[in-house]
Amino acid sequence: MTQTSGDEQTVQHLREMAAARVESTSLRGVAREIGMSPTGLKKFLMGTAPYSPTLRRLRKWAVRYAANVTLASDQVGRTTAHAAVAVLTEGFLPSARGAAADAIFSAVARGFDASGLARPQWVGELREAFADAERFESMMVTLERR
Repeated sequence: MTQTSGDEQTVQHLREMAAARVESTSLRGVAREIGMSPTGLKKFLMGTAPYSPTLRRLRKWAVRYAANVTLASDQVGRTTAHAAVAVLTEGFLPSARGAAADAIFSAVARGFDASGLARPQWVGELREAFADAERFESMMVTLERR
C-alpha cells in the first residue's frame, strides 16, 4: 500500500513533537514518556520509519502530550485530532472503526455547535476521511507499516 502525504505529515508531526519535547527536556526522559528506548527515539528523530508498535506508542504519547499543550494554547490541531481518533478506535474490529470514528466526529461537531464556537476545518476533513471504513482501515494499515 502506498503512503499518502497525510500519513507522511502525521509521522512528520509526531517526529516534530518528539523533537521539540526532547529539546525542552531530555532524550531519555521523552523515550521513557513514549515507552521506547532512547536509541529507538534517536533513530526515529533522525528519520527512521517507526514499526507499528512504536507508531502506536507515539500516537498515544502525542495525544497525552498534546492534551497538556492544548490546555495551555486552547487549540487542537488536525494531526492531534487524527491521532486521538486513531487511538480511540484502534480496539474496534475493522468493520466498526469507520462508524466509531463518525460517532466521535458527530459528538465533536455537536459540542462546537452547542458552545457557539466555529467548527475547526479539521472536523469536517477528518470526518470525511474516516467516513469510509475501508479508507480508514487503509489509513491505519499504512500508518502501522511505517
